[in-house]
Order: sequence, then C-alpha cells, then structure tokens
Amino acid sequence: MSLLLILSLFLTGCWDALELEEQAYVVAVGMDLGEGDNYYITYQIGNPQVGSSDRANAEREPASEIITVLAPDKISARELANVSVSRRVTFSHAKTFIISEELAKSEKFLEVFEAVTRDPQIKRQMDIIISKERAEDFIRNNNPVLETRPHKNYELMDERWKASGLVPASTINRFLQREEEDAGGFLAIYATIGKTDTKANGMEDKYKAGEVDKTGGNTLQMIGAAVIKEGRMIGTINGEENRLTLLLRPHTEATSWYATYPDPYKKEKHLTARILRQGKPKIKVDVSQSKPIITVEAPVKMQILLMRSFIDYVDDQEKQKFLTKAIEGYLNEASMVLVKKAQNELKVDIFQWSLSARKEFLTIPEFEDYNWIDKFPQADVRVNFKVQITNFGKQLKPININKIKE
Repeated sequence: MSLLLILSLFLTGCWDALELEEQAYVVAVGMDLGEGDNYYITYQIGNPQVGSSDRANAEREPASEIITVLAPDKISARELANVSVSRRVTFSHAKTFIISEELAKSEKFLEVFEAVTRDPQIKRQMDIIISKERAEDFIRNNNPVLETRPHKNYELMDERWKASGLVPASTINRFLQREEEDAGGFLAIYATIGKTDTKANGMEDKYKAGEVDKTGGNTLQMIGAAVIKEGRMIGTINGEENRLTLLLRPHTEATSWYATYPDPYKKEKHLTARILRQGKPKIKVDVSQSKPIITVEAPVKMQILLMRSFIDYVDDQEKQKFLTKAIEGYLNEASMVLVKKAQNELKVDIFQWSLSARKEFLTIPEFEDYNWIDKFPQADVRVNFKVQITNFGKQLKPININKIKE
C-alpha cells in the first residue's frame, strides 16, 4: 500500500489540459515593420466551425478571424491577441509565415527567426512567403474562391511548387540550414495579392509575382523567388529562373512540370513539353586553382505534347536530333544567363553547389577558411544539359494542316 502511495506522487493529472474548443488555432502569421523596435504582427485564426458537419451554422460564420497587433515579437503578440480573442492562441497548427518585402530587406529580418527557433509550438516545417506588400494586407486580401478553410488553402498553394517548379521549397528549417552554412543564398516563395503594371510576354514561366496577366478568381499570385543572402533579401528571380535552379541543384523534390520552348524551324511558334528530371546532375568542383571551376551536366527527359508548327518530328530522325540540340542550346544559354546574374548581380550561390565543393575538403574548418561565398562570384562555370525526348504524347504524327485546308 505504501508503494502505491509513493508511486501516485509521480503520476501527472490533467490539471493543465485544454479542450479543443478552448484554443484558437493560428493558421498563418504575418510580420511587418512597426514603430520603433516593434513589429506589426498579424494572426489569421481559423474558424473550426467552417468545414465541419454543422453546415447550417458554418455558412453563417466567417472562415477566419484576422487580428493585427503592435508588439516586440510574435510570441508576446500572442498575449496581446487574447485581449480580444477569448480562446487561448496557439501556433501548433500554423503552416505559413508571411513576411513583407520591406521587412525582408531590412536589418531586422534575421531577428524575426530568433523567437521562431525557440518557441516549441512553432514547427520548422512552416513555409516562408515573402509578400511584395505588407503581410497584413496580404493576409486580409487573400480570398480563395474554391477553398473556404484558410489552413487548407495555404497548404495546397505551398505544395504547388512540387508540381510546377515555379516557386522554391521554402521552409523555416531550410532557411536556418542555409544561414548556418553561410556559403550560399536561400530562395523563399515570392508572392503578392495584387497585380503590377507590366507587359505580358505570353510565356508560362517568365514572370514574377504580380506580373501574370490573369483575370478573375483570387488575386493571389505566387511565382518566382526572393533571394536571401546573409539574413537579408537582396533580389528576386522569376519562375523560369527558379526552375533552372531546381534542374541544376544536387537535390530537389520537384521533378516534373510543363514548359514551352521556341520551335527551331519556326521560331515564331513554340513547343510545349513535360519536363522530367532524370536523376541528379553531375556536379564537379575544382578548388585547386585560384578560382573554382564548376562543371555541371544535367540530364533531362522530355515529352513533347504540343507542336504548333505542325512539323513532323516523329518520323524524321534528323529533325528530331536538331530539335534536341536546339532545346539543349536554349537551356544552356538560359542557365548561363542565370549563373551570370547570380555571380554579378546577386553575388551568391543559389544553386547549392557549395554542397559539392565542401566534399573537396578534409574538414569543415578548411572549407570555411576557403570562403565559398566570396569565391563563387569569381568561379568559372560550365553548364551542359543532356536532353532525351522520350515520346510525343498520344498522337504520333502532327495534324496534316495542308490536307485540312484542301
């Protein structure tokens, strides 16, 4: 009996337990520069009633409650939120972290992640989005038509990078890894809730957020990437440039998307292809010279699904070889333009080639002394794509346009 009494002292009760209806689940957090040393912090709190079986009440209620407070950091802001929110605010279900471009370009950007790394409620798999406008405006004006549940909308949008390659994989964990390495840049999802005045080019990926000529539906545009170097946003790349980084990086989860290329026989027409990344690129880094020499061979498979020129590439093997070489040339040229942009304008390795360079050193201190982040802009880079056209879709031969006109 005495043993049971002693053991009961170590048993925990449920005195600190909270029921589900007592908690307010934040699905998105936004941060903007505030007055003095403070920030404007926006919480989008999901309404659990929406999407539940109680449809009669759910249809009469908003999908979320959005509040903005001025506070020193996002954790203390949680307490201020409770001056008007009756339930206890929790981050355990938060999936999206939205930071304004103004804050990302400031010296305070890295400070934002100090609280993020320490709060046990905040998951490091939260996606980072850099918005062109204030994060508060982004959250308040993001009105998806097809998805009423805000947490599901952000989750599905963030997952689109795997299917399109138009935005990078951008999580808090990946950001902290790049910052600790201090050898390259980090790419964050670039988005906006508005449209900028720009001349449409008609291509499917040569856009940044806000440049897509789109009418109707939600005004949200998520395309391209914000480039972060040493804890600060220094520039942007468009959707096509982000895709090229995915093809040239040693590791990526995005392996398939659709893209267009000029037809080599009729340059005013285009071809539409499905890109299939064929394994990892072969990356060799020579650090024995005064400046590094980087050689990249990137294998790519393609399915040609649209030929607006109606040229028969299927039966004519010579034309097919010419098409393959033309696409390889296009990818090589576009890649080298991006490499020069990374070296001369951004001055940072956005391709994660530092991971391959690190293997050339016996110890981490030796690699750190080499100072890759300063050596990369001087590097001699050579990129060579190897394209393999696997098939031409379900229709083997193009439509005989001349016969139809007759």
